[in-house]
Amino acid sequence: GPACAVLIFERFVKKLIGQGEPNPAEIERGEKEFRTFAAVLDGHLKGRRWVAGDALTVADISIGATMVYAAPAEYPVAGCKEIARWYGTLSELPAWKKALPS
Repeated sequence: GPACAVLIFERFVKKLIGQGEPNPAEIERGEKEFRTFAAVLDGHLKGRRWVAGDALTVADISIGATMVYAAPAEYPVAGCKEIARWYGTLSELPAWKKALPS
């Protein structure tokens, strides 16, 4: 979502394209938004294998696509145990592994 886009741009893309240092105000804004939405997703995932229930859906793929940048964009995911569990499961799928660079 938008919070991820801010963090991806500020912490990953700017370095990649030589646009200078991350803007602290934008980082703060992105982290605040991320924490808000991550708390909702983390709570929603309790008791669910996937975002929409027991079956993998496009919702998992869509949200998972932004999680690929969690490390380089330094998403504030500490404490989001359900998101970590869910993304761990998603990232172990053979199709997911095949689609991502190693």
